[in-house]
Amino acid sequence: MASSLLASPALAAEPDAGTVDRRTDFAWQGATYDVAATTALPCPSAAQDPENLVCDHVTITVDGDGTDPLVVSISSPVESADFDLYVHDAQGALVGSSANAASDESVTVPDAAGTYEVRVQPWLVTEPSSYTGSATLGARERGDRPSASERPPRPKKYDAPDFSDQMWGLEEIGARLAHETSTGEDAVVAVIDTGVDVHHPEFEGRFTAPMSWVCPDGVPVPCGGYENVDDGQGHGTHVAGTVAAADDGKGVTGVAPDATIMPVRVGDDEGSIVGDLAAATRYATEQGADVITVSIGFIVGSGPVISNPVAPLDDGWAEAVQEAADAGVLVTLAAGNDGVPWCGQGEVWQDAALCVGAYGTESDPAVYSDWGLEIDVSAPGGGVLTCDGGIWSTVPLDLAEVDSCTGTPGYGVKAGTSMATPHVAGVGAMLADLGVGGLDARQRILDTARSSGVPTAPAAVTGPRLDAAAAVQP
Repeated sequence: MASSLLASPALAAEPDAGTVDRRTDFAWQGATYDVAATTALPCPSAAQDPENLVCDHVTITVDGDGTDPLVVSISSPVESADFDLYVHDAQGALVGSSANAASDESVTVPDAAGTYEVRVQPWLVTEPSSYTGSATLGARERGDRPSASERPPRPKKYDAPDFSDQMWGLEEIGARLAHETSTGEDAVVAVIDTGVDVHHPEFEGRFTAPMSWVCPDGVPVPCGGYENVDDGQGHGTHVAGTVAAADDGKGVTGVAPDATIMPVRVGDDEGSIVGDLAAATRYATEQGADVITVSIGFIVGSGPVISNPVAPLDDGWAEAVQEAADAGVLVTLAAGNDGVPWCGQGEVWQDAALCVGAYGTESDPAVYSDWGLEIDVSAPGGGVLTCDGGIWSTVPLDLAEVDSCTGTPGYGVKAGTSMATPHVAGVGAMLADLGVGGLDARQRILDTARSSGVPTAPAAVTGPRLDAAAAVQP
């Protein structure tokens, strides 16, 4: 059946009422502001302050079966204007927001049904300014790229030291040489983890389609919006930094430093995976990710956790990974940190994904890595003994404790197959940028990996070593 959006008049702006079919926009024009208006306060609801002119309110009713996402966007023709966007459900709970350093904002509400209140707030207006809003019902086709109206939030301004000398993993896989061919600019990598610090300057302007299965009390799961994927644990931000931290002479550099990150949160601030991995994987596939990277494992009796133990309890996750591969997505999975002779991800590693083992430096080997014939490829994961032997990457800027190795907020050193896996995902992003994706990218990575594995135990290997420079060659 055709779906539609019905709009009621806003309080501070009078939109046109209208009905739209699926994938057809409903548009409205916002109020005109002709004086400077700066505020960081949340928008009040219409019921709380019906005369308020700081926030415009538009009520949108989704007339459909609840299977399509609602996409609400705003923009302004005045480049100096900065409007922010908030979407609340009928109970007043925030279901998504967008607040970047411009007026191109977008919020996606998955499986939308019912009535939503859209609130538009001027963050900064220095000349006569107005905005135009639109609402669309319908899914994005796979492979579509995010529009400019889906730009991420403002980064925090922070000047970090240059940690290039500590990026031994990049040198080991030949990433610098690979950057002469690709930096992953047109690729999207979904990081399914504990979220990502969306205000970290290493990712400025390179986030898209955030979604979380870890939502505030009273907010339906899953919940969109950058505030819901913000990482309070650190693991997901570290993974994302290895994939795509900026190559800007500050802090660290990712394997694919121009790739876009899709933050998909399934882990809480304690590091426990409480979200639906299968649903999160399908979401990333549907939203057009080129690569999905998952550094998660399972413990018998306690479910999935960050530390990558050995017993898979996937609840349909294997099928979701296979669906991603069938759709042309490269999936990379951490093997596990238990030093056992198999891939800790169980059946999900077979053919559809790459199971990634870890190695460290000669002085600090990755003795923890799972190993054996089930490991597809190995990558730098760091050892367990020294700062120099670990993997340096990003962590949330506001973590309570500063890493003792880096001595710098926003940067930390970790080790594990969790850290090895995003190296492979970064190479997948470079290949996607070159038009090689899915199972073809998987095979390219396998074909170009260096044949000799790294001993971690008698007669054991962690698979052939990743070679980024060789992988991106025609």
